[in-house]
Amino acid sequence: MTTTATLALNGEAITLKNMRVTISQQFPDKDQSGQTSATTKAEQGAKGKELRVNGEIPFKDAATLTRIFQLANATDAAGRRVVYRVANSVARAVNLREATFSGTLDAPQQDGRMSWAVTFTLTEYLSVPEKKEAAANGRKTSKMQTAAGAGGQAAAGEDADKMTWFEKKVLKPVNEALG
Repeated sequence: MTTTATLALNGEAITLKNMRVTISQQFPDKDQSGQTSATTKAEQGAKGKELRVNGEIPFKDAATLTRIFQLANATDAAGRRVVYRVANSVARAVNLREATFSGTLDAPQQDGRMSWAVTFTLTEYLSVPEKKEAAANGRKTSKMQTAAGAGGQAAAGEDADKMTWFEKKVLKPVNEALG
């Protein structure tokens, strides 16, 4: 049986026999019906995708098992888990590009076979919903900063024609009183 690499992390092939890759994503919600029979739910966002990888490593390829554990335990200079660039057809189909190891990395010995059954999970790093949420929060923040900045400039000495009622009647007198 030939083994083809169907998964690579940062360009490094992960070779497992009989590899199976499963993608999943959670959409948590909370029941809002109380004691009634209603089916109302409160959405709690879309969580990042998870890539579950299962396969076998023969005992003679113990170096492969060692390398998977090294990749899973790798940290960057700040002590955070390493983010890997994922190359896999399933991951590509759902736009999962970067992931970190999460959950459990299992490698139990197979009964009657000279191999380990390896199972691990890669969780999406900066998922699309997370990026959208961050972008939305960034826009809200920049709008608030712009509005506050404009109000401060108007109260500091712009023409009375360009000031709003609130700036003329409230902010300007307060500003003048404070000196």
